[in-house]
Amino acid sequence: MPRFDPATPLVHPLPDPDRAEVRPGLVYATADGRELAMDLYLPAGKAPGSPPPAVLLVHGEADPALLRGVRTWGQYTGWGRLLAAEGLAAVVAEHRAVAEAGFEAVAAEVATALAAVHDRAGELGVDPDRLAVAAFSAGVPLTAAILSRVPVPLRCAALCYGPPGDLQPTPGLPPFLLVRAGQDYPDLNQSIDQFAAAAEAAGVPVDLVDLPDAHHAFDTVDDTDASRAAIRRVLEFLGEHLSERR
Repeated sequence: MPRFDPATPLVHPLPDPDRAEVRPGLVYATADGRELAMDLYLPAGKAPGSPPPAVLLVHGEADPALLRGVRTWGQYTGWGRLLAAEGLAAVVAEHRAVAEAGFEAVAAEVATALAAVHDRAGELGVDPDRLAVAAFSAGVPLTAAILSRVPVPLRCAALCYGPPGDLQPTPGLPPFLLVRAGQDYPDLNQSIDQFAAAAEAAGVPVDLVDLPDAHHAFDTVDDTDASRAAIRRVLEFLGEHLSERR
């Protein structure tokens, strides 16, 4: 499997930097004396009085020291810029490593970040009624763990190359997009397949994007047309579900 390098950019072409207004270092919580912050990517030139929808990006796991710089990784700055260029606000929120804080504590940090985007929507300049999450790798089970218990309305959830964990597809959950990398860990892909089948059986809207030749973190390690098409599909899915007011 290709080696992941945090400095590697997305394999998708990126829009000009001036397409996004970036507000970095917005503190949303503290944990054991450490401030946890998020970077906000807003569409540039958005008309006053028309706040954009927002997507919380939930990152995966890494060495705790390396993870402290996750908001500057090429993967997440790239997704932030892409989403802003699509007219959506992106929120890259850092959380601690599961290895240092434990799964439940880190899942609670993801929940707190999501609640902060909703509760501080006026300050952030986003629409609190049009929110979504996009999770990657180990960020997927963290996100799945909170979806059924966070009192924040979500329009949809994109879960990319990560196991949905113990999440049960039940009525009331948002529509899902699952992105599966065929060359990923077999157990991980089996959990994605099982969740997709269970969601379909339960009537929970689910769209499965399967990339047979892709690897884990394909959005940075596989420079292919298939990777770029999958990234576009994630953007389209989020845009489709966030575009209309209700």
